[in-house]
Amino acid sequence: MVLDLPEVRRIQKFGKSTLMVSLPASWVKAMGLVSGDSISIEVMEDGTLRLAPLQLVQRKGEKRLRVKVSRGSSEALLTRSIIAGYLLGVDVITIDAMDGVLTETHLKNIRNVVKDLLGAEIIENTPSRISIQVLVDPSKYSATNLLNRVINLVRFMLQHIQTALLDRKIYLLSEVQEMEKEVDRLHALAVRQFLQAQNDRSLAKHLGIKSSLIPEYRGIIKALEEAADALSNLAQILSDERNQDIIDVLRLNVDILKECLDYILMVIDRLDKVFKTLDPYITNGVLNMISEYYILIRKYDEMMFKSLKAIEATTGKEMSVDKKYLHLREFIDKLIEVGRMMESAAESAFDISIDKTGEILDISRIFL
Repeated sequence: MVLDLPEVRRIQKFGKSTLMVSLPASWVKAMGLVSGDSISIEVMEDGTLRLAPLQLVQRKGEKRLRVKVSRGSSEALLTRSIIAGYLLGVDVITIDAMDGVLTETHLKNIRNVVKDLLGAEIIENTPSRISIQVLVDPSKYSATNLLNRVINLVRFMLQHIQTALLDRKIYLLSEVQEMEKEVDRLHALAVRQFLQAQNDRSLAKHLGIKSSLIPEYRGIIKALEEAADALSNLAQILSDERNQDIIDVLRLNVDILKECLDYILMVIDRLDKVFKTLDPYITNGVLNMISEYYILIRKYDEMMFKSLKAIEATTGKEMSVDKKYLHLREFIDKLIEVGRMMESAAESAFDISIDKTGEILDISRIFL
């Protein structure tokens, strides 16, 4: 029930220290409340109170999703449905076979997707039904904690790639792929938490964020996940047997390559500090650093092009050089993509830091 105009009621003193305010009779009647019933009172971010009958809050209970499948059901659609249920905060996802028995392929897909979802486990497994329970304790995963874990993984991925390149430790590239899977798991968990927090103010408090800023936090976690994807693709380029000489090509100007990788690692370190402090001045510095990173990448690109042209002039192997440059171009594009994702994350963090600053932001002495 929505009242046409807000009612104004005076606070009355009851006893020596208790203050009371009466409830609107129309609301009490609409909710079916009687003397002795319990009311849930939640303090909102803006200082207002949200009242609801306790029995209504308790009825929310466990959220469930039932997915009906048959032998001809799309495997991709089944996978997407389970992931969507997880992201939307479903507590129990049940997959039922409508024609008797789940297929071998469906069973395999279900198990694979459960492995990729943090806090999910199979609690029922019959030939015709599988039930997945999601058990996530929100208090263990604050927004800062999630961002910290993800950006650490992105940092580790880049460090493995740098070592693989500079020290020729190619086996480290397989570790990059494993870390990217962990980033995907954490990204899915973060989205689940953020979506639930939009409708649950108490969860938003557990996460340590304002509900109004959830879109910004989702933008940050998505940018970090896409940066991890770019690094995973970069590792695939380096480990592809068809590109066996790509590392030799990349090392033609190894000093500037190392400078580029060191610089983006420094950006990641500074961005990690941003997530912990939400300082707009530090965030602005990160955005300026990323601009410098793009300049370094362009410098490396130009130097590599000149080096390959020099090889072409010396050997006369034009087709070979063209092929090498395509691989190099792909490698550089992925490095640029990592920078763009860091920039996107920093821009969202800057918005959050401005909100935290309040009504006054002093930039009178900030010139860079």
